[in-house]
Amino acid sequence: MQNLDKSLGAGTYEQKVYAVLKACLSEGESIEIHPQFDFYAPKGIKKLGWKEKTAIEVKYRLLYDTLSKIKSIYDNIGSSIDNLIVISFESVTSFSMQLLRTKQGLKGRDIEILSYDDLYEKGGRPNLIESKSENADIDRGIKDKILAQAQKAIHKDRVSLFLGAGVSASAGVVTWDKLIEQLCIKKDLSKLDSDIADTIKGRYIINQYRGLNKELSEDFYEDIKSILYSSSPKPSKLLETIAEIVNISNIESIISYNYDDLLERAITAKRCHAVYDKSRPTNGEEIQIYHVHGYLPNEGRGSEIILGEKEYHKIYQESYNWGNVEQLHALCRSTCFFIGLSMKDPNLRRLLDIAADGGNEREAVHFAFLREIEYNVPFTEEILRSFGISCIWYKQHKDLPKLLKSLIAD
Repeated sequence: MQNLDKSLGAGTYEQKVYAVLKACLSEGESIEIHPQFDFYAPKGIKKLGWKEKTAIEVKYRLLYDTLSKIKSIYDNIGSSIDNLIVISFESVTSFSMQLLRTKQGLKGRDIEILSYDDLYEKGGRPNLIESKSENADIDRGIKDKILAQAQKAIHKDRVSLFLGAGVSASAGVVTWDKLIEQLCIKKDLSKLDSDIADTIKGRYIINQYRGLNKELSEDFYEDIKSILYSSSPKPSKLLETIAEIVNISNIESIISYNYDDLLERAITAKRCHAVYDKSRPTNGEEIQIYHVHGYLPNEGRGSEIILGEKEYHKIYQESYNWGNVEQLHALCRSTCFFIGLSMKDPNLRRLLDIAADGGNEREAVHFAFLREIEYNVPFTEEILRSFGISCIWYKQHKDLPKLLKSLIAD
């Protein structure tokens, strides 16, 4: 593929296609957001040879499942569109195009498949000048569409929630790095070099809690619990909203990377069960909350936890680690919502790669809620799209509960 990003900037795939389409419009022609596909040209685009009532679908890559789903939507729409253009950002060779057309039975349907390079060349290599107002309009349209897709999924699909440190932090529980910091203070290790990675610090901390028999002392778990539950959790609208979603939605499973039991206590309308090893609850009607990094409830003993480098390495090495298996089940069998996660954890990204390469269409399957200020937005959207994740952005942490609540509104 030619390096066109310098002329386009670092926009999303949809923005890049939109910029080319916009540059090719003649007088009286327009581009709109389409409810089923990405764009719609009601008057067509004469310069590209596209007739009236043309829909445009943007894809990162083409798989057999991709076109099967597109064909199904195309057939169900009926007369509202006359033809469909599919734009792929991976190279589409004549061989692969013919194979896909034959395999998916697209003959008899007015569906054209182009690579992004093909589109750019077909448009006469237009000079692409970004317009902030136009980009704002298309961004708003894309965001509204993604939010509508998430709302539809949470009402109709089998849904799994992936919950990270941001969820517990909203109730005042220390984040993982702060936990490491306070454990260092408890073991008089505050002089450790600040440049040392927290996972390495975690390994060193664990070694300080081991006795002569190399077993972890009970002090290790008691100290962690004393830090996690140093004060009563403060009211959290985020936790309350997640609990409300669990109470009224068809939740397949919950994957939690947190040690605490705050969510278990917040869920009231349904019974839930904390799972932290290979054991399973006997009552199949209970919501299962998989604590894949370990579980330390406020009262009673929980499980071993993943804190240091050695424990993380063990997760990578065990192909059939129970936590990895549960995460893969959720990723492959349900629509997943990632909340309070940075999406930077190497093991999660590894599992996402495995799920995305499993032969099924993984685009726009899952949803991640991320705070804009913490990310390079176009870069993050492009990377997460390759994992099959659409980003839903918010500006402040206080906005997240309201955003989540909008998904379950009637």
